[in-house]
Amino acid sequence: MEPGAAVTPGSSAALRPPLVPRGLPILEGFREELLPALVALWIALLAVWLGAGREYAVAVAIWATVTTIMLWPVGRRLGRPYRSYRRPLFLLGVLSMAYIPAVGFVLQSGLPYWTKVVLWLLLPVDLTVFAILPSLPHAIGRPIRMFFRPDILFGDGRVLCCGTVALLFGIRYLIGPHPPQGVPVAIPRWNWWGIAFAMALGFIPLIPLRGMTKLFMRMARLVRDKWDGWWGIFLKETFLALTVLAIALGFHHVFKGFAPFEVGFWEEAREAVEHRGPWPGVLLLAFGYLWLVVVRGGYKKSIGEPFLRETPTQTWIKEVLYVVGVVPLVVGLMLLVEGHFGELNQGPMLAVGVPFFVWGLVCVTGFRVVAQVNQRRALVQQMVAVILPEHRPEVRRKVLRKMVASLAEMPERQRLFYMRAMQEALAEAPEEVRRLMSQERLEAVAELPADKRRTLMASMDRVLFETTGGR
Repeated sequence: MEPGAAVTPGSSAALRPPLVPRGLPILEGFREELLPALVALWIALLAVWLGAGREYAVAVAIWATVTTIMLWPVGRRLGRPYRSYRRPLFLLGVLSMAYIPAVGFVLQSGLPYWTKVVLWLLLPVDLTVFAILPSLPHAIGRPIRMFFRPDILFGDGRVLCCGTVALLFGIRYLIGPHPPQGVPVAIPRWNWWGIAFAMALGFIPLIPLRGMTKLFMRMARLVRDKWDGWWGIFLKETFLALTVLAIALGFHHVFKGFAPFEVGFWEEAREAVEHRGPWPGVLLLAFGYLWLVVVRGGYKKSIGEPFLRETPTQTWIKEVLYVVGVVPLVVGLMLLVEGHFGELNQGPMLAVGVPFFVWGLVCVTGFRVVAQVNQRRALVQQMVAVILPEHRPEVRRKVLRKMVASLAEMPERQRLFYMRAMQEALAEAPEEVRRLMSQERLEAVAELPADKRRTLMASMDRVLFETTGGR
């Protein structure tokens, strides 16, 4: 997948710097290798669906497509060893997503009830634990010459997505429908179209697509000074709300055992509205959405640019604000579509709901903060070692001026964190890249006011001393 064709010098497009530098592949070898492999996969699974009538083929195709893209040896064409850009923890995180279709086969099997209960309740455990692992520093590979880096985007997006799934499970087991008579813990009737809906409109948009969108918007803010106002906030937070609602709706259909939006869904939604009226659900839904856009979005806007200036404390506040918005958002939706919803469960259902809800909170707050900090560090490394060296000189200098000015203003601990990351990335870069970026970084520092210049130079000296061991 290559960037767009070159533009004619002097044209309006040439005056607007590209977000992806020309000549830098988005994903190396996509058209030549990866796309043909995906087409073969889709044809095979289409034959299974149409020829044998196996509905699971669609859900498996969605899972297999993303997994193939994530694991494909794209660095082979660049002469890079596979483990330099696809670390074991990342591979483990990607492969663990196979538990989603696997648990579907389990629930449709003839296994005993308690076996199904245990394997079903392990789903959010699998999704969250193996989301945390690829968000750790050792799961993220070294900078590589392409724009799309799944190892950078996957961990953070999955912690958000799967932590939210754990929250949804907690809410459903806490105040969702009571289990059938004689059944202590409710498990889904299962529906392959329901889980396909959750993956196609929830998991994929929330993890890789939102990650790529955020990356493009960050580059637009740095390179073109675009998308830094309320319009960008509105788009990002609305996209977030819609994907969370898609996941909630998808799992709702999985529990009920019917395909998305079939007659049974609308009948139950009508009964729910007749039972309690539309306003409790509508008001909670509206509150959750407006909270995410106005309050959380407004707070994110107040942090300012560039992205590396955000402190861990500010990230904590963002994630707490996310919880305050997403819980009423989901509860409001369920009040509109689920008739038996809103009464506190007892016994085993409560025993399942409380730990899942608490664990979901921990994931989307604490572990999401860790994931975001690690992601920002990796993005800074990719920018200084790969993306900026490929840009035109005026673009590169503009972005570097923003970055060094931000570094000079942030707390020392945070400044050293990013400067060590930059030095580490440049130390492994080709010699010509290292010379270019070191020289232009010094020039950007020289343009700072004297007090900020002294602060940054002192930090640079400290990092160089640590790197060389005082030599």
